[in-house]
Amino acid sequence: MLRKLVLSLIGAVLLFLGVVFIIASAAPGKVYRFPIGVLLTVVSLALFYLAFKPRPKIYEVKVTWSPGGKLSVEEFKCPKCGADLPPPKPGQEYIECPYCGATIKIVEEPLW
Repeated sequence: MLRKLVLSLIGAVLLFLGVVFIIASAAPGKVYRFPIGVLLTVVSLALFYLAFKPRPKIYEVKVTWSPGGKLSVEEFKCPKCGADLPPPKPGQEYIECPYCGATIKIVEEPLW
């Protein structure tokens, strides 16, 4: 939350300065201000993008295991689209759905 606020504030200041530089470049002999204004505007838009871009949602799937045997999965489906997922490798924490691209966290729970 603080990161979003700081990036937004810096972006707003840079956008204001960029617009001022672009307007000030219209004065005779002050054309050199235009590229500076464009650069400040582009940097401010990049900061706004970083502040407000959506973060990927991570889904959690619980997998059961028996201490003396192999990993046993009856149904391993994507919680977002319902597609079958490939079986996880031992020790693998995250798996990506090949159909919708969702990131799924694998949580192992003992049966005892």
